[in-house]
Amino acid sequence: MKALIILLFFVYTSFAISSADAAFVLGFHEEYPTALTQAKKEKKLLMLVIIQDPCPYSERLVYNTLSDPKVVEALKGIVSVIVDRRALFPPQFKAEFVPMTFIIDPDNEEGIGERMGYISAEEFLVDIKEAYLLYKKK
Repeated sequence: MKALIILLFFVYTSFAISSADAAFVLGFHEEYPTALTQAKKEKKLLMLVIIQDPCPYSERLVYNTLSDPKVVEALKGIVSVIVDRRALFPPQFKAEFVPMTFIIDPDNEEGIGERMGYISAEEFLVDIKEAYLLYKKK
């Protein structure tokens, strides 16, 4: 029984990724205020991704979805920030569960779209296209 618990612990923690590691791998910002300032300056959407270490779904989102070449290309027009669930960021973007993704209008810091949990690259691309359309209508 102890061996099973130890094995499960190692399997669970092998899916660990910190927000700093994810930011480095993806080339995202690590702090919300810095990303917001850049998004306002460049007049781009802001994407806030909230993860937690350890979380296998957060790791899958980082390595499978956000690293997908089509998603990387689509995100070139968005300023992206990835933070840990325990980090400081505006309370309106509270994450009950992780991973959580918000697409934000940087001018008023209102959410244009949000998605809870892991999603595939194809679903993520649809969300990004919808957010672009909503932002351009403004």
